[in-house]
Amino acid sequence: MSAAITGAACAVASLMAAGCALALVRSAPRHRLSLDDAAGPQKLHRTPTPRIGGVAVALGVLAGVCTEQALAGAVSTAWIFLACVMPGLIWGLIEDFSKRGAVLVRLVLTGISAMLGFVLLDARITEVGLPLVDSLLAVPAFSFAFTVLAVAGAGHAMNIIDGLNGLAGMNALLASAGLAVVAWIVGDTFVFSLACVLAASVAGFLLINYPGGRIFLGDGGAYLAGLMLAELSILLVQRNSEVSPWFPPLLLAYPVWETIFSIYRRRIHGSSPGHADALHLHSLVYRRVVRWNGGTGSASDCVTRNSLASLVLWGLPLLCWIFAIALWNFTAALQAAALGFVILYGLLYRQIVRFGVPAWLVIRLDVQAAAASDYVRAIVADPDTVVEGR
Repeated sequence: MSAAITGAACAVASLMAAGCALALVRSAPRHRLSLDDAAGPQKLHRTPTPRIGGVAVALGVLAGVCTEQALAGAVSTAWIFLACVMPGLIWGLIEDFSKRGAVLVRLVLTGISAMLGFVLLDARITEVGLPLVDSLLAVPAFSFAFTVLAVAGAGHAMNIIDGLNGLAGMNALLASAGLAVVAWIVGDTFVFSLACVLAASVAGFLLINYPGGRIFLGDGGAYLAGLMLAELSILLVQRNSEVSPWFPPLLLAYPVWETIFSIYRRRIHGSSPGHADALHLHSLVYRRVVRWNGGTGSASDCVTRNSLASLVLWGLPLLCWIFAIALWNFTAALQAAALGFVILYGLLYRQIVRFGVPAWLVIRLDVQAAAASDYVRAIVADPDTVVEGR
């Protein structure tokens, strides 16, 4: 498939995602079930906001794939690929509209997406660059279980970091762009085209989402992005032996390690791994790195604080992206870089949670921390008004 066709598909995908996201924002009063309120320990926004940005990203991906198929004049396995991630997307959107979800059902549906990829796409993990684990992965049953866990885990990892304006979106954009770059280098046109379409769709969504927080990615969008990135990562490594199996883990190091660390943190404190809390790294950065000079600020001020906290954290996935692209075919170097990220994350988390952030790292916002703004008063008076902000 030519670069020109992929470029056209990306343009269509980006425009579709942006247009759909904008339409959802403007029509929010007519679909109030999709509005996310500010209740919950992990919530960092002040006012009800549409949480169905996944619809925009999904339509962007669909439009991009349709454009590629129409211009190429052939039917590809892209449709099978999209069918594989569909269970996770559908359940995510159900959670977005109902604002509730069963953890077990969530695990099962994302697991089904992983199983479909294993069976229909032959997307399976057969090596990870560790001799003992690789010998186990030679057993089909172990490879199946490991693949399902990894793919489903990636979907949940993207959902866990979706707590600030543009944080999960930027991670997905960087990861899909990284997959596209390496796929282009090794000549894997299938992975290249789908990764480009995903990147373009997420970029279109971010045009509306960041920095104003006018619409959230939501569970559907996070599951879709995470599952697509996981399946594309497995296919890229499996189909191209020169790509190190540690390239995708470093590319997705931030969401993956945030998930692993959160499970560990909750277990040692006697909490359920699925229990929401306000101790994620992005929550701590929001509360302890980006601060007010007194007071709490109005709703519009909180949007600024939220987006700045996200911008601060973009440095982590960007750092991983740089090392992953530079070392994509060097397993030992990628393993060292992944270990370095884990150490860096641990040091940052320890300093922030103990209020040990150096003064030069603290971002202070000068705001008038008094009564709510006139806009917020208007929301209280008229609940049908849509607040654009998080």
